[in-house]
Amino acid sequence: MLFPVFIALYSLAHVFIWHALATGLGLSWSGRAGLGVALLGLGLMPFLARRLDRRGFERLGRVFSWIGYTWAGLVLLFVMARLAADLVLAVSFMLTRVPPAPAARLLLLALTLGLTAALAIYAFIERSRIRVETIDIPTTKDVGGSGILRIAQISDVHIGSMNGRRRIHTLLKRLHDYDPDVVVSTGDLIDSRAGLAVPVTEALSALKPRLGKFAVIGNHECYAGLAPALTFMERCGFIVLRNRAVMVSGLQIAGVDDPAAGRPGESSQHEARVLRGLPDGVFTVLLKHRPEVLSGAQTRFDLQLSGHTHKGQIFPFGFLTRLYYPAHAGLFRLARTSYLYVSRGTGAWGPPFRLLAPPEITLFRVGPGRPDPGGQPAPASSPGPVNTGEAPASLTVTAFSDRRS
Repeated sequence: MLFPVFIALYSLAHVFIWHALATGLGLSWSGRAGLGVALLGLGLMPFLARRLDRRGFERLGRVFSWIGYTWAGLVLLFVMARLAADLVLAVSFMLTRVPPAPAARLLLLALTLGLTAALAIYAFIERSRIRVETIDIPTTKDVGGSGILRIAQISDVHIGSMNGRRRIHTLLKRLHDYDPDVVVSTGDLIDSRAGLAVPVTEALSALKPRLGKFAVIGNHECYAGLAPALTFMERCGFIVLRNRAVMVSGLQIAGVDDPAAGRPGESSQHEARVLRGLPDGVFTVLLKHRPEVLSGAQTRFDLQLSGHTHKGQIFPFGFLTRLYYPAHAGLFRLARTSYLYVSRGTGAWGPPFRLLAPPEITLFRVGPGRPDPGGQPAPASSPGPVNTGEAPASLTVTAFSDRRS
């Protein structure tokens, strides 16, 4: 559903850029035609990069990816900058009632390009700086002899052509600095088939938290090929939880597949079955890629960790992703003692930019006496229940959002 909308907006953005450059530079018809061909070629590069990736042309695909996805990000930033410049021009006209001079078009274009460059530099730097968000989760349940359990969440790393060894080494350094008891990955560890060839498995497998590393699959593991993606994750040292739960030193960790791995509605059935089988009285973490919570399930776990949204990654896309996933980013209080946390993501998908949505590693400190973290109120559930077949009567399976992207 989102893809046709994206294609339409992406095409309109290129028409917008073509018009802005053609009028601002005063191009002739032949110049405008040449500009159109150049924009068409640049616009197609991200799609060509995906095709090359699928056919195994890794090096060429990496080149096309960097050019194409960087261009795609610049397209969005240019449109934002031009709209801001047009707004300044409109306000100036309203105040002075003096129409802009012919030279104003060139000045407006120069202002737009300058603002685009500034936004791109800022967004590229923001993408490279992984923040560590620390959140306290109080509980009366036993979490081990130390009294405080430290859980580190990574999500949406998107290992591939755009996120390689350097990105992983930065990630590992931050994790080593905080020495968590357990590390969890909530989906999209890899981006595409190109990610399977990035030589990072040895470095990731060397990370050995006291209680281990656990992961669930996201939609991109399915796009890359589920079987090789699972092998890759296991070689990185992760225990992949596919619709099951494990007990580790008094901590219960459950994980469910992303809906992309099965038929519509099947993931909800699996999740209901997993939640029904969880024992009471044990601190339970649910790993689930998409930030959707089954209505009535809040009492079956203490903390659900999700990702997927990237908080939009590049402003103002966050407004669009929020329409599909109202639990968009940050901490949400589901019940008196249960929470949902939605990560902004640790990597980046597509363009090497993040604007007003910095990447993160999230460190949860769980234990008795931890301060109340607050949390946003949980969004209202969507009205239509999802038929799970075998869900217990006390568990009505209704997601915050049943739409898919």
